[in-house]
Amino acid sequence: MIYNILDLQSYLLEHHFSQIFLLVDENTEKYCMPILLEKIDEITDRQATLLEIPSGEQNKSINTALNIINSLEESFADRESVIISLGGGMVTDLGGFVASIYKRGVQAVNVPTTLLAMVDAAIGGKNGVNYKGIKNLIGCFNPNVLTFLDVDFLSTLSKENILSGLSEMLKTFLIADSLSLSKVLNIKDFASMDSSLIMRAAQIKEEIAKKDFLDKGYRRVLNFGHTIGHAIEAIQNGKLLHGYAVAIGMYYALLLSEDIVGLKHNEVKEVYDFLSRNYTIPHLKDKDVDLLWEKIMQDKKTTNNKPHFVLLQSISTPIIKEVSKEDLSNTINKF
Repeated sequence: MIYNILDLQSYLLEHHFSQIFLLVDENTEKYCMPILLEKIDEITDRQATLLEIPSGEQNKSINTALNIINSLEESFADRESVIISLGGGMVTDLGGFVASIYKRGVQAVNVPTTLLAMVDAAIGGKNGVNYKGIKNLIGCFNPNVLTFLDVDFLSTLSKENILSGLSEMLKTFLIADSLSLSKVLNIKDFASMDSSLIMRAAQIKEEIAKKDFLDKGYRRVLNFGHTIGHAIEAIQNGKLLHGYAVAIGMYYALLLSEDIVGLKHNEVKEVYDFLSRNYTIPHLKDKDVDLLWEKIMQDKKTTNNKPHFVLLQSISTPIIKEVSKEDLSNTINKF
């Protein structure tokens, strides 16, 4: 469920948790924790236990999860405890994962501090850690995660991080909301995001996730742009922000959509222009296909050695299709 940050105070007062744990990384402790504590007295009054982890996607690992579990055990955390994860997708993924498995489950609360987490990572109950260079290879579903949003955290972000989150908003509106898509394409000032657009993107993500919580079918439409995007992230080994990799993935997914399912170029010309203007879209070549395909075949959405791509028949009409290596190569050669 998604709530406004001001509802977190009453939530904590109504539920008499035995202990409150606040999970942060180095950045959110410095820049975001003061904003949270100014608004939520209960965290300070209850003397919440701080759990600090190193920042960076490379720390979204099973070892970091075990370190958190050790800290919980040393603090005698019981099943009536709550873990509040304050941070971006790395922090909320880790916090939700640990909350799901510690003593078979404690309450997880997400307070996302990045735009990317607000509209995607902190919504929908998926939790996990990376392993052997593969994103979210170890993970679980937790239907009890609550998310509290506050746009004030966006003031702590660079333009680069805003654009990373905006890519996920663009994805959500491409598959589900043409009116909101138009508003995103016309944003002039990235430093001043419309809170209603952020809430709309989060609500769409939640609605889709509820229809297919265990990700067996329809929910996969949320992976538009992610099949190639995740492969590029793996190749870059964490050097590229997730939203930028997704932007590249969406560009090529749109090209595949034109080639394979008949998406009309004019319908998405503005999207191509927006992506090219705000993100660096590499001109992939035949020599790139082998390495991309290797990473795509390792993706958790690939089944029976058949990768499934989310394509668009038109805006707001996604379709899941098998795409061959030859299909990808042919499309790349047309770019």
